[in-house]
Amino acid sequence: MHWLLNLVFYQLAWLAAVVLQSPWPVLALLALHLYLTPLKKADGKLMLLFMAAGVVVDGSLGLLGLFEFAVGPLFIPLWLVALWAALAMLPNHSLAWLKGRLWLNAVFGAIGGPLAYWAGVRLGAAQFGWPLWLSLLTLAAVWALLWPFLMRQALRSLA
Repeated sequence: MHWLLNLVFYQLAWLAAVVLQSPWPVLALLALHLYLTPLKKADGKLMLLFMAAGVVVDGSLGLLGLFEFAVGPLFIPLWLVALWAALAMLPNHSLAWLKGRLWLNAVFGAIGGPLAYWAGVRLGAAQFGWPLWLSLLTLAAVWALLWPFLMRQALRSLA
């Protein structure tokens, strides 16, 4: 799949999830991605892994009070679980150039992770339960470790 289309799919999924707070538009984009990609098996594996990581990471941070969602039966809302699956569209496509670059992945995670959460909070999808600086600093540390791990799993998904 062309890297630009992949990036557009993710941005649409992110915006739909955060603004509409519904998993359905995201799931439609994921289905379209899986239909179009030549890496169906690898991307499917990553989607499952990323969803599990999202439930653990965001669920734990939510339990610690870092952010608050209006949740249903899960630790995190279903739209956020779907958004984690959408994030898995990127490593084998538009972000493939990051594979194997540990430090660059750590920097990318430390900056991109907190910015995505902060934008979601600003759009009303959640609230930070901690002071803004502490929330962003904590998210930077979490994502500096998490993103390199997830990108490493993307390398393994192709094997």
